[in-house]
Parts: sequence; C-alpha cells; structure tokens
Amino acid sequence: MVKKTLIMSKELVRVQVTSPRESENSIGVLVDLVFNENGLNTSASNLQWFPKSLCTIEKVEPIDRTKNLPTYFLTAPKWLVEKNIKKINI
Repeated sequence: MVKKTLIMSKELVRVQVTSPRESENSIGVLVDLVFNENGLNTSASNLQWFPKSLCTIEKVEPIDRTKNLPTYFLTAPKWLVEKNIKKINI
C-alpha cells in the first residue's frame, strides 16, 4: 500500500475573484472569471467557499466608480487555491 502525503505549504497567493459572500466561518467567491479585451471582468461563475481561518478578502475601489465596479482579491494558501480553482496558473 502506497501512502500519499499532502504537503500543505504556508505560501500565500492572491487571486482576483468576484461577488464575495460571507458566512460565520467562510468566504464564498465566484472564481472562474471571464475578461474582455480591455481586461475588465465581464462575467463569473463557480462559487467556492474558503475558510476565514486561512483566507482573507480584499476590496479595491475603482478610480472612477461611475464606470467600474470594485475589484476583489482572495489571499489564500497556494495549495487551497490549486485545490478549489481549476482554471488558474500559479
């Protein structure tokens, strides 16, 4: 029998997400983002939940609030991002 060991690195990564929701112990975000030719997020899907004990969410306000919505970034351990976000290159 081969025993596999999951190495849980403490390395953190910061990824762009959208539509954050919070529960008592978790942060829910849409993780599969689609961007237009100008680099603006035009749609998102795939709700994933991340534990607040390991992750944080950051809101960045746009310079021109009349044209753009806030941008959100999730900071989480790299192993957790790789596990929950399939369409990412870290």
